[in-house]
Amino acid sequence: MAESNHWQLIPLDDFERPSAPASTLVQKALIRLHSLIGGDVDDDATPEDQDFPHYREFDVAPAVAAVDDAWQELKKTPCVRFVVSPPFSGTGAILREWAERQGYQQLQVPNVEQLESADTDAWWQAQKCERWLLDEFSSFWLRTTSHMQFMRSLLPRLLRGELGEGVVVVDSWTFAFLQRAWPLSLPHCYCFAAATPELLRQVCIEGSDKRLRKLAAKTRGNVGVALALWALERDSERQAPQIPREADDGTAFILYALLLHHGLRGEHLQWVLPMLAPDQLDVQLLRLQQNAVIELDDEGVWRITVYAYIDVRDFLAARGYWLDGF
Repeated sequence: MAESNHWQLIPLDDFERPSAPASTLVQKALIRLHSLIGGDVDDDATPEDQDFPHYREFDVAPAVAAVDDAWQELKKTPCVRFVVSPPFSGTGAILREWAERQGYQQLQVPNVEQLESADTDAWWQAQKCERWLLDEFSSFWLRTTSHMQFMRSLLPRLLRGELGEGVVVVDSWTFAFLQRAWPLSLPHCYCFAAATPELLRQVCIEGSDKRLRKLAAKTRGNVGVALALWALERDSERQAPQIPREADDGTAFILYALLLHHGLRGEHLQWVLPMLAPDQLDVQLLRLQQNAVIELDDEGVWRITVYAYIDVRDFLAARGYWLDGF
């Protein structure tokens, strides 16, 4: 790898989060206490009022080069490699670019009928190829009794090599769930190393070493989240989203489900959370949207916003939820 390239693809077990300075830890505790008491949230805020800068795309070429460097050193290419992707990290985009350069075919997500029937063979035969990329593994299941068998059927086939050579990008929250719910460990797992001040500068974030270390610690080494929060800090007229003071168990259920599935359509969110009445779910979604904690994309999928991700993670941690490892 070139000396000026600070991207690194590493074995998952080697991942280490950046440590936060003591002053940052104290500030974080105070902020969490403030959120529990109830902050000054603008109840009249709307997505139009909160026109935050969009997540800024970075040049993926150096990250693609890091993938090449990491895997060229392998003595034998395994049938399937897994790359764990924290939300907003850009890992999916990086691996898509890498796969295109390497001639890998991108596999399509199964539809709901296929999830229910767990017909992995029909899904595979329709797009069978020698080398492939599966970059949306979080869409291969829903946390209901009727929509988990497809993933359970697919994973053994992947590990046995029945589908040939491929790369699977797994969202970190889905991966954390699999670690608890699936009886086997996934082999050949990788991730990108946590961002350093040098990497943040490489993606054009400016600041002193101390400032960039704080940013890396606050965002847990996530380049995409760091870019978003840095852009937000540079716009003095904008405020960061805040968890609504009315947040309750229902709010936590929704936020966790969205992270677990990397976003969900409204009807699928209702399937996953049958304990919430439709009107309760609608009120919760609207409140979270008004506070810019979640957003509805052009395809009708609800997602956590990048600007609220850190606070959402802290909110779930305070309620004892099983978190991802990043």
